[in-house]
Amino acid sequence: MNGVYPILIVYGLWAIGLIIVLLLGYLVYDKRYKSNGAATPTTPPNGYLSTPEVFIDPKDGLTYRVYYNPRTGDRAYIRE
Repeated sequence: MNGVYPILIVYGLWAIGLIIVLLLGYLVYDKRYKSNGAATPTTPPNGYLSTPEVFIDPKDGLTYRVYYNPRTGDRAYIRE
């Protein structure tokens, strides 16, 4: 029985680590193209140029156009 407890501790630590990674991934994943959790703006910010990239978000079914700021490298996703 002495050898069982260290194994349980190791697997328990792995399980806790996996749960933490999954929770962090879930919290970050949904913010991939949303701006600070705010509502998506209808016009691009100043200095952003339109790109030919357009996509339909599978989550809400809406069409978005990608805008690019050549000075900072930032991208903005604006609903069309």
